[in-house]
Amino acid sequence: MPDKELGTVFPDGEIIFRQGDAADCLFIIQSGKVVIYQEKDGKEVPLAELGKGDSFGDMGAFLGPKRTESARSLGGARVITADYKFVLKKFRDDPSFAFQIIETMAQRDRARTEEQEKTLETLHLHEEELTAQNRELKDAGQAAGESRDKDADYYDFAPVGAIDLDEEGIIRGINLSGAALLGAERRDLLGNPFATFVPREDMDLYRKHLLECRGSSEGVITELLLNTRKGIPTKVQFFSYPKQDPDRIVYRTLMTELASRQQPEG
Repeated sequence: MPDKELGTVFPDGEIIFRQGDAADCLFIIQSGKVVIYQEKDGKEVPLAELGKGDSFGDMGAFLGPKRTESARSLGGARVITADYKFVLKKFRDDPSFAFQIIETMAQRDRARTEEQEKTLETLHLHEEELTAQNRELKDAGQAAGESRDKDADYYDFAPVGAIDLDEEGIIRGINLSGAALLGAERRDLLGNPFATFVPREDMDLYRKHLLECRGSSEGVITELLLNTRKGIPTKVQFFSYPKQDPDRIVYRTLMTELASRQQPEG
């Protein structure tokens, strides 16, 4: 993380970016607080209040091209701007940072989806009262669906391989980058043991990694050699972290090619 004296200071109430602005970077709060809100029908709808260490404007580094929310300093804040190149380098150097960003975005979007679905339920109870309420019902349902789509986008299109493994090492979920790294279609990977990609000489390391995951709440990092279906042995850094799942214990695992990390920056 950059030195604590770096970054830009925004006095209390100053706008950091507005809804509709070009989205080409994300921000990390060094100190102070930031409020995230949307502008709807001429009114501000608060979405989140963030503090030190939190990131915001995440969509700017992944999806773009326009901001869907506004951000304003709350009581004064110092923030760091991180463009797409910086984010990719940080992902390669520190897999835990990638995990934090992806999980933060997903959790924030799930919270918004839940709030929108509550609104949808309330509107449904009164849908016969006014035609205007019927229109709001449709809009709220549409927004909830879009929010779920964004949640999937954050996971699917993240620039690092992400895979969900259960305690037995069975693949329960994998994003597009992860499937590309393994050289296989996602539908052919789900439900199969990840061990099929681990060579015999690294099998003990892989088993030890899974065992340590069961007793760790902070995550486990291991370097493994993988036999991909493209026939090219690939050295990766394996970072696994417990992920909440209602049905089973699942470890969200980020796979970073070590060769990519060692390449000189362009």
